[in-house]
This record gives sequence, structure tokens and C-alpha cells, in this order.
Amino acid sequence: MLAKTAAVILAAGAGTRMKSTRPKVLFEILDRPLVHFPVLLAQRLGLMQTVVVVGHGRTAVEESVAAIAPDARFALQAEQRGTGHAVMAAESATTDAQSVLILSGDVPSLTDATVAAMVSARERTGAPMSMLTFEAPDPTGYGRVVVDEDGRVEQIVEHRDCTETQREITTVNAGVYLADRAALYGALARVGTANDQGEYYLTDVCAILAGDGAAPVAVDVAPDEVEGINDRAQLAELAERVRMARNTQLMRDGVTMLDPQRTWVGFDVALEPDVTLHSGATLRGTCSVGAGTVISEGCVLTDAVVGADALIKPYCVIAEARIGNKTAVGPFAHLRPGTVLGEKAKIGNFVETKKAIVGDGSKASHLTYLGDCELGRDVNIGAGTITCNYDGVGKHQTIIEDRVFVGSNTEIVAPARLGEESVVAAGTTVTADVPAYALVVSRVRQHVVEAWARRRGPVARKRRKDEEKT
Repeated sequence: MLAKTAAVILAAGAGTRMKSTRPKVLFEILDRPLVHFPVLLAQRLGLMQTVVVVGHGRTAVEESVAAIAPDARFALQAEQRGTGHAVMAAESATTDAQSVLILSGDVPSLTDATVAAMVSARERTGAPMSMLTFEAPDPTGYGRVVVDEDGRVEQIVEHRDCTETQREITTVNAGVYLADRAALYGALARVGTANDQGEYYLTDVCAILAGDGAAPVAVDVAPDEVEGINDRAQLAELAERVRMARNTQLMRDGVTMLDPQRTWVGFDVALEPDVTLHSGATLRGTCSVGAGTVISEGCVLTDAVVGADALIKPYCVIAEARIGNKTAVGPFAHLRPGTVLGEKAKIGNFVETKKAIVGDGSKASHLTYLGDCELGRDVNIGAGTITCNYDGVGKHQTIIEDRVFVGSNTEIVAPARLGEESVVAAGTTVTADVPAYALVVSRVRQHVVEAWARRRGPVARKRRKDEEKT
């Protein structure tokens, strides 16, 4: 059945309770916009087409959806006049389908298995529509589902339109439907606006079908699976459940999390078994991490590739960088875009890199900036070294060949090339190329004035002031 089914995703609303100019369906859970969840569900189910009904923030929503579903279609609901009106807007975009799966753009947790249960319910009963319902201890605000003796749906009554008796019903509408297309749009053509809101209610389709002797069939679902988002508080609550569900699955797949309550892993992050994540580790974007790697407390990785058996020490920030096998980074290191670290390399505390290629076995252990540079194998960069890559107009590159030793407190003014096994003395400012195997020194000769501090040093000055006071 699903091979000839179109998904219609309702994503036109403004989400006024979010109190934002951003469309509600573009708020994110684990870096994934809400509207992506039903779009990806439709892709996993192999539906013939996906139609997203847009309205508020139309351009932004269309661009977001097109990034993951280039073949998606869009239907404009220029004026929001209810859910029935939204599905009507998608009629011309679904003409090739036999069935329509109606989804909400702000419901991220619906599973493939539940949609399969909706398919089975229709096939088992021959009903033109199956719909999801759940039991709500407090049904306030939900549409009540009125069923007959055989459990068929007679009607759905919105909360504001309920009688006192109907408000006692605890079976409520989840807002997800799988319907025969012809029956759906035939019923929608008969829906009116005689309700408290003056809108076209999609829920009125149920009563119309039941009146025709073709009542929908209800499929019960867990409330958490169909929970939507109305405000930022609900978004935070649902995001927490989704995050913990993802962390639980990752741990079952072989990832160690020392504090899963404080670990954040995006949906597009790939972790191999035996990765260890410490408390506060955050991995975003398209990160991938190899087996045996440890990512310590407070690290934030974005679009980074980390090899196997690497060690990322606490409080590192890494973005768009590649880290080789058995390489150590941190603590408190900042790897900016374009950084590539070879195997068994070391980037230590308070080291910053940008467009830096660091060869196998090379190390910059502390207090260093490496920008627009390329280091060969087994290079040693002393503390306080800076590659001076910017002259106020453009960026320039530094090349440091294999086994070069750079002493502490060194400045290398690019462009410059340091030949293999050359040595840069501590305190040197390099302003030209250095030949292989050479020593370069450019510090001022040390000059000692004997007993100067006794006469003019800070201790001597303080002593004189104290004597003057007495």
C-alpha cells in the first residue's frame, strides 16, 4: 500500500506560542529541524512522494526541506483556515497517489512500526481511513474520539466544541491519518466551517465517512510517540527524551557514555564501537569518531573526523578538522576549520590551529598558534610559537619540513620555509627561508649590568619609599 502513498506534511502554521519569527517547524532537536523528522520518515517508508504544506516562513521551510529531500513537492496554504484547509491545498500535488499519509510537521517521534500498524488496520478492516489515537489522563485541549460499539470512529469533536459528556472522553485524536485519497478528498469537499473557529476541520472527515457507512478505524499509540510542540518548554522536554533515546541506542551499539544525562550527540554523528564519551561531550553536524577514541569532559566537536584510539582531552573546541589515529589533542585546544592532524601527533593545551596540516608524530605541546601552515613528520614546535600568517591584507603560508625543531617563543613571519632538520633557536623571529640542517638565531645579545637592581630595581625603590615614610 505505501508504494502508492503520498505523505502530506502540515507545516504552514506560525507557531505563535513559540514567540519567534522563525517558523515552528524549523526549531531543532539534536540539530535536526522538526519538519525533517516526518520527511525522513516518509523517505524510510518508501512513499512515492512527499508534499509539504507551507505558509508562514514559506521560503525558509522549503529551503530546509529541499536540503534533505530535493524531490519533495510544496503546496501553499496562503491563508491558514484549519487543518482540513491545509490538506485541501495539497490535493493537486497528490493526484498520482492512491493513499495519503497525513503527518504533522512538529511531531518528531512517530515510528515506522506505528505507520505499519495503520496500514494493517486498513487492510484488516477495509476502512478507507486509519487514524492514531491515545489515552490522555487529562484530555483538555485535545479532540475527543467518539467510537461506536465496534470501535469504529463516529466523529472527532474538538475540545472547544465538546458537550459536557464528550469532555469526559479520554480517548483523543493524535492528528495522524492514513486514508484512501479519493475518499479523503471526497469527504473534504463536504466539510464546512460551522464551528467555534470558523475553520475547515480535518477531523470532520471522520463523521462524514462514518455517515457514509465507511467509518475510520482507530489505532492506539503511546502518547510520547505522537507528542507535538506548542511552546519552547515542550520543545525542551521532548528534546530531552529524544536525546536520551538516541544516547541509549548508541550505548547499546557499543559506545561508552560516562554521563549520558549530560552527553549530546547529533543524529548525523557516526560513532564506532568502543568510543568513550565523558560528561559534557557535545558532537554536532557530521562528526565521525573511530573505535577506541576517548572524548573527554566539555569537548565540543562540529563536523570533525577523528580516527581510532585518539585522545581528546578536556575542554577542546574542534570544528571541520581531521584528527589521525592515536593522536592527542588538548586540554583547552582549539582546532579551527582546515586543520588536519596526522597519526600520533600532539596538539597540547592552549594551542590554536587554522588550516594547519600537521604530519605524523609532530607536536605543538602548549601555548602556540599554527595558522595557514604545513608541518612535516616529527616536527617539534616549542611553547609560545606563532606562525604570523596575516600581513593586514592577505594570508601567507609557512612550510616546516620533516624533523624541524622550533624553540620556544618563536615567531615565523610567512611566507617562509624551514628546511628539514633545521633548528630555530628560542626567541627567534624568522623572516626568511631557513636551509635544511641549519641553525637560525635572531635574538638580541644579552647584556648584563652588575648590581643594577640594588640601585634601581623594584625592591630597591620600594625600600627607599618605606624609609622616606619613616
